[in-house]
Amino acid sequence: MRNKNRRSADIGRFLFILVFLGMAVSVQAREGFRIGDADNDGEITIIDALMIARYYVGLEQKGFYQDASDVDANGAINILDALLVARYYVGLIREFPAGPGHLDNPFEGAVWYVDPVWSSLAEAAGGGPISSCSTGVLVDNITSITGGAGLKGRLDEALSQNANLIIIVLDYLPSDCTFAWYDPFESQVTPFERYTTEFIDPIAAILSLEAYSHIRKVVVIEPDALPVIITNQEKQACMEMYGTGGYPDMIRYAVNALNAIQHTYSYIDIAHSGYLGWDDNFIFIADIVTNTLKSATNGLASVSGFITNTTNYTPLEEPFLPDSEYEIDDTPIRSARFYEWNRYFDEIHYAQDMYLALVDRGFPASIGMLINTSRNGWGGEGRPAHVSTSGDIDTYVDESRVDRRLHRGNWCNQPGGIGERPRANPAIHIDAYVWAWPPGISDGTGEPGVQDPDDPQKTYVRMCDPNETSIYSIDPHIGTGALPAPHRGKWNRAHFEVLLENAYPPVL
Repeated sequence: MRNKNRRSADIGRFLFILVFLGMAVSVQAREGFRIGDADNDGEITIIDALMIARYYVGLEQKGFYQDASDVDANGAINILDALLVARYYVGLIREFPAGPGHLDNPFEGAVWYVDPVWSSLAEAAGGGPISSCSTGVLVDNITSITGGAGLKGRLDEALSQNANLIIIVLDYLPSDCTFAWYDPFESQVTPFERYTTEFIDPIAAILSLEAYSHIRKVVVIEPDALPVIITNQEKQACMEMYGTGGYPDMIRYAVNALNAIQHTYSYIDIAHSGYLGWDDNFIFIADIVTNTLKSATNGLASVSGFITNTTNYTPLEEPFLPDSEYEIDDTPIRSARFYEWNRYFDEIHYAQDMYLALVDRGFPASIGMLINTSRNGWGGEGRPAHVSTSGDIDTYVDESRVDRRLHRGNWCNQPGGIGERPRANPAIHIDAYVWAWPPGISDGTGEPGVQDPDDPQKTYVRMCDPNETSIYSIDPHIGTGALPAPHRGKWNRAHFEVLLENAYPPVL
């Protein structure tokens, strides 16, 4: 072992000397590349290590291939890559630590992109302490790909920030299983063709540009698209979207397109515990994503993982209700009217158990889960400080739960709170807590008769109407709990200020 360490040190000194002697390197390039073959001549030699080292210190050279040079696949080319190539050349290692362009957890050790538009809006609304947090880039219609700053502009901004990780949220498939953007009288294409050729293909083309090859592009795929099939089976339109050319086919196409792009990591949305935490629904979503990806190009290894709570408010944890099977008078508290026999009260246990269920179905153990925590803090003055002492199940639950929605099914513009700040590896099987859905961005509008001039797909939504009752409650007196808001995807300062006031952990 000492001899190997000495040889590694000698290699490092050799590279250092060569770099600063300024040796000129010019080679004949060829098509394609092999990881570690920085000059793309078909062989991995000490010249490749030298070229990587020269690139790292900023020396000009011809024939250098960046795509082949990030041999540890961490999104950056540095002296460690040069040393790894040198070690490979002299036989100290037989392979590089990561495959081409793929990390087990892309969030680990990354510099996260900060959206300057959201950041300035948040700061102006009193959110200065969190304005530097990373948030997702919402791509929710064809115009948003190229309109305004567009996706390319966001990636250029990431480069200017020296960020090597950006979260992109694809939110184009309507969760009510209708296709307001598809008019067969105006076009001969099907919804599948429009989604794939007019939405996914242009996105993939931008993400594939060489300038962004070393940015870790985390793509959240279609909030609620697969989950909605489970809970809307009575709708003919939803069942049609489960068949040929439907949501699974569209999502599989997206995964295949993204999987071919270096440093691109797909995470498919699987709703949240309040939506799919019942036993049948839990099994159903695990089966749907498994069946959807089995026939993908790389099968179940086609995705980096899954994301929960993308557009919802379910708490990360219920600190005073840690056990849904806890009994009062021999009856489990999950039977309370708020939980309706759902065994999952929070997102952390839902996500971790879903990980186990998916690995049991054949997904690689390397997959990870993301939890969106941008709006699920539920702090402020209304947050309970201790567990209830009531002997009545409903009272016990209502006095103990931090989730203060009128009904757990209420999902639109709720008065939650800023949650845990984005960070990598917060818990077992969890790749990161993320703010995929930026706090302050509307879930939809409850103003009747008002259509979004920028996107006709976005119209009135009953669950976003503060004056309506919840469609999920059997009690006709339970309201939606929604705050007034503009159309989906628009900034809502008033909502952001509520989230800020209710932040947990508090925003100091």
